Amino acid sequence: MSFALSDVLTRIGALSGVAVEPCERSLLHAYIACLSIDDLCTAISMTLNDQTHIRLALRNRLLRLLRDPANIPIGENLGALVDATVAASDLNRNVRQAADALHSAIFAYLPLRQQHKLLDRWKDRGTRGAMARWLKASKECPSLFEASVALSYWRASGDVRAAKSLANQATVHELADILDELVSTCAEGWIISKAVVRVGGADGLTWEKIHENHPATYLYLCARTHRSVSDDDAFELACKCSDIDLKGNRGLAIWSIGQMRMFDVLDRINAVTEMLQQRDMAEMRARLSI
Repeated sequence: MSFALSDVLTRIGALSGVAVEPCERSLLHAYIACLSIDDLCTAISMTLNDQTHIRLALRNRLLRLLRDPANIPIGENLGALVDATVAASDLNRNVRQAADALHSAIFAYLPLRQQHKLLDRWKDRGTRGAMARWLKASKECPSLFEASVALSYWRASGDVRAAKSLANQATVHELADILDELVSTCAEGWIISKAVVRVGGADGLTWEKIHENHPATYLYLCARTHRSVSDDDAFELACKCSDIDLKGNRGLAIWSIGQMRMFDVLDRINAVTEMLQQRDMAEMRARLSI
């Protein structure tokens, strides 16, 4: 039986209100499976303003086809789809989020020209949502990552996702240049430790900042990089940590002390655990009362 794209769209539209039921949901996906790649791309561009479950069903079908190596040479179809959905989102801001989500999902399969086009759009927009897509795309395609873009966005927004991308994707030279800034500004110790390990260490002043502001991270890095630390210092740093905030993580501090085989320090911590827990509870109550 022959059928047209309009026939499939009519059937899909009729299921839009009932597709939460198992049978109707199966029919929705089955009708979509009848579409050729050309028609699927056209249907996606025509349904940007439809209900979420319809858009997701169409998009997921496209992604399944793209994951099949036999279907990889369909760059022209995807290029036309991106052009059409970009134009639609420029004309109607109500469909921008749907278009962005589509572009983000298929980014890795796009021709390089289209990838650059989307990265430039997200970068020029500069919002947290747009830059989150830029960061995700440049993670999927590392050759497209620009440390200068991520750094500028992080400085302007403080978005931890940008700091994470810098720690993971910037070159060692680029990372070394901003390591002190990361340590001074970033609250997430795991990002700092990643950066320090990739750079291969830090200068004396940077180590002092980590020691002062990120005690658990400092102990972790001592264990990871074989940096010496005295028993008294390790004990004081562990006690300085808490288990109720991002900079604390006493568990990581204790784990790190164990990795360094500082048995006596573990005994000293064990002797004061009740006091440390009481201090944590008092701090938590104080925060909740504010």
